Order: sequence, then structure tokens, then C-alpha cells
Amino acid sequence: MMPLQSKPNSRVELRFRCNHLKNLDIVSKSDPQIFVSQKRGPGSFQFVDCTEKINNNLSPEFKKTIILDYYFEEIQKLTFTVMDIDKEIKLFGDLDKNDKIGEFTTSLSNILSRPGRKIIGDLIHHGKVTGNIEISAEEINQTNHEIFLRAEGIDLDKKDLFSSDPYFKIYKTTPSGEQLLVFQSVVIKNTLNPIWPQLQMKLEEFNGGDMFRELLIEVYDYDSIGAHDLIGITRTTTDAILRGLIEYPLINPKKTSKSGYKNSGVLKFYEARLEKSHSFLDYLAGGCEISLITAIDCTGSNGSVNATSGLHYNNVAFGGSAYSRSIASVGSVLSSYDSDGFIDVYGFGGEYRGSTSHCFPFSLDPNVPAAFGVAGVLEMYNNNISKIPFSGPTNFASIIQESMNKATQGQTPYNQKYTVLLIITDGEICDMDETIRNLVIASTMPISVVIVGVGSSSFENMDLLDGDGGFLKDYKGNKAKRDIVQFVPFNKFSNSIDALAQETLKEIPGQLLSYFKSVGIPPNPPRKYVPIVDILPPPQ
Repeated sequence: MMPLQSKPNSRVELRFRCNHLKNLDIVSKSDPQIFVSQKRGPGSFQFVDCTEKINNNLSPEFKKTIILDYYFEEIQKLTFTVMDIDKEIKLFGDLDKNDKIGEFTTSLSNILSRPGRKIIGDLIHHGKVTGNIEISAEEINQTNHEIFLRAEGIDLDKKDLFSSDPYFKIYKTTPSGEQLLVFQSVVIKNTLNPIWPQLQMKLEEFNGGDMFRELLIEVYDYDSIGAHDLIGITRTTTDAILRGLIEYPLINPKKTSKSGYKNSGVLKFYEARLEKSHSFLDYLAGGCEISLITAIDCTGSNGSVNATSGLHYNNVAFGGSAYSRSIASVGSVLSSYDSDGFIDVYGFGGEYRGSTSHCFPFSLDPNVPAAFGVAGVLEMYNNNISKIPFSGPTNFASIIQESMNKATQGQTPYNQKYTVLLIITDGEICDMDETIRNLVIASTMPISVVIVGVGSSSFENMDLLDGDGGFLKDYKGNKAKRDIVQFVPFNKFSNSIDALAQETLKEIPGQLLSYFKSVGIPPNPPRKYVPIVDILPPPQ
């Protein structure tokens, strides 16, 4: 697809409901999830994002929204594919592993021009209607703030024999009067006085940036079989909550005609605050540096350096080996954010000083752990790859441990650094338990791990490390604090190093923000402008 340089007119948020979906399961109901792809200009549809999966529901209401840039002057074709998810999906191309319920195609302008910015379309599969999808759009007003709320219920109605299993939903009201789900709490079992975990979300997602927009709050008793029982509802605004109007009687409309009825309990917000959201660029402006560590697989499964079938073979016609192209792709992006220009380079799975090592300096000199810039890394790689006897197995734990040590050196709130470990490998991990253990520990540190898989291996174990399906948990039950791993198969992007860099690094800004937020470190004030010249290599 040709790159489009138009400036978006605005950003819009899409929310979804489905109704009367065809059931594709036998014992239970379908587990629907919506996948959105977009076509701008010539070319094919490109995957954008997906909602969460909702289990056992043929008329689901999805919490997760899809954010799109809106271009007035373009036709932005959108396809909404509703799937029954039986197997976990890592890539958009894996959809054929699941059952398609149906598909609906329209344009973004068609949605935005409809009354109430809402469209209802039939889902079609094999020429037959298999349900419908309701899409609501709203323009996003960027506020750069997040809202934090803590809620509890007091003396809620008893809906079960001895108690209730309460949870609550928050809806925002559109200008046309429609209610859109923005948040759903967890269920607290067996209590009439629940205390729910903190709600934290972007203010524009919570209320569209409108502090006086009406919010509808519904409290339910969860039932594992059948419909959930309504306990009561209340209405308020964000402004009222933040000004201290924190206790709200819950009213059940079916009980209002009963004599002596007052309420079905009270919903109380015992904490309510706004915080300014810091962006990735705020941290860069404050001097946060991003350092790159490169780790290169030297195991025997890569094949001979001199054989054309070897993964380390310098294929000039293709711009070098898969390893050198991966280094050039990722390094060319990250090197711009590192002020000293030096990149640590390690090998693993090869012989070093007479024995197999899973973390050794690729320079083969312990006094020279780094190369200057991407060109220096490529030069070191090309000069030394043929000097390293390949061995095995493929172990990651040692290289992750070394990177953790590097990432925490000199890190202070005023000297902010973030490290990206790039591991390029051809095989499956042989020390999975220790690797996961180290990644769980690393999730508390300023580090991300990017794994590029080269060659034709299945890389099934690598998918376990990529936390898209949930945070990692080690063999002792310790859970990662955040997702820090991104796995990308090289062959999928081998024709474009630019596309490889985009796919490999797209999660880094969010992972950096999640780290600094988790430790409560705001960005430093922007640095003053100082004229500089391009960094030159140190004199020989």
C-alpha cells in the first residue's frame, strides 16, 4: 500500500454491539470477537485492531473500543469480521483457525454521516445473514488526563439465597441519548458490601472529554446461568463525582411502586481524581534515553556461515543475512534515541574461550562489549561470525540476566534510561522455565525484549513469551507486572526492513510508559535547546 501523507481531520472511537449471532458451538454458545481491517486508497485491507473476546454470548456488548484517524478527503473502507474464538489468535492471518460468524463492510464516512453516528449492518457468511453488528462512532477530544476511581457498595440488595455477587457497569450518554458502555468491573463474590478494584482509564474514553456528560451506572448480581439480576441504577456526571458528590442511592425501577421502598443499596466513590497523562514524547523531551542491546544466536542449527542455506550466510543479493537485516532494521530506528551511540553486542549458544557460552561479547574481547552505531554492529557481526564455533542449545536466561544488569545501571528518576534487548534467533528455547523466570523479574525493570525469529522453525514456544494472551507467570506462580516481550517472525516481513521495524518496535512506547507509570516516575522537564552536530565515531 502506498504511504498516505494526509493529515487526519480528527480521531474517532468505534464501539460495538452484536445481536442474534449464529451459534457455532455445540455444547455452549459462541465466543465472539470482532476484528477490524481498513483500506485507504489502492491496495488491500490492513488489519487495524480487535475487541476483546466475550465468552458464551450471542448478543455481546464489547468494552474495548477501536480508535481510527479520520480523513475527510479519503474513502476509508472498513471490514468488521466477527469470529467464534476457539483457539488463541496471535496474528490476523490466524483467523482461519477459528470459525467465522460473519462479516460486514462499510466506510468510516458512512458511519459518521448516519443519524447519531450509528449504523446497524447484517453480518454475512456464505451469502446468509448470521446476525447483525451495531457500530457507534464518536469524535475523541484529547484531554491528556486519566481518571482514577475506587468504588464500593453498601448494603446492596440480596439477590441470591444468602448474598449477592455484585459488579457494576458505567455507560456514557451520547448527544443522541444512546448509552455506550465504557467500563465493567470485576465480580465480587458473596457480599452485600463489595469493594471493587481501582478503575483507571483515559478521560476521553470515560466521558469523551465532557465533564458534564451524563453517566449511567448499573449494579448487577452476577449469575453463572441465565440473565444477571439488576440491583439498581443511578445517574451522575464526572464533574459531580470529582466535586465530592460520592454517594449514590441505587434505585431498582421495578421496586419504586412498593410501599416504603427507599433504595437497593448505595454506590460510593471513596476515591476520585484526575491525573495528567504523560506521553512517550514527554519522556524523550525530558532526556530519557533508549539503549539497544543486541544478542545474536550462534547455535549450530543456523547452519554453516559459508553455505547458501545457512542463516548467517552473507547473501549480498538480499542485502545480507537475515541477522544483519534484522540488526539494520531495528537498530536504525532505536539508535537515534541513544546519545552516546554505543550498542552492546552479545552472542549466545556458541563457543567462547573453549566452551559453550550463552552470553559472550561478540567482539570476542571482554574489554570491548559495544560497537558504535548500527554500522559498527554490522561490521562487528560480519567480521566475527565466521570466527565463532557454533554450538548449542538455545538458552535465553543468561542474556536476559546480563541485559537486566545493564538496564538498571545508573538509573535514577533524574537520569532516565530505558533498554531494548533485541534477540535474533532461529530456534526454540531450551531453558524456558528460567527464561520466563527472568522475564517476570525484568517486568519490574526499565527494559523491553524484542525477539526476531529467523528461519523456518515453528517458534511455538516464542508465542508463549509474547504476553498478548495475558501476563507471563513463572513456575513458582509469580506473575509479570507488565508485558515486555514482542515476538516477530522475520519471514513475514523479510521483503521490507521498514515493515519489520514497525512491527518489532510498535509496542515499545507503551511499554516504556507502563514502566515509568508503575514506579511513579514522571518525565523530567524538557531540556533546553543546545545546538549540536551529528555524533561522529570516536577517533581510532
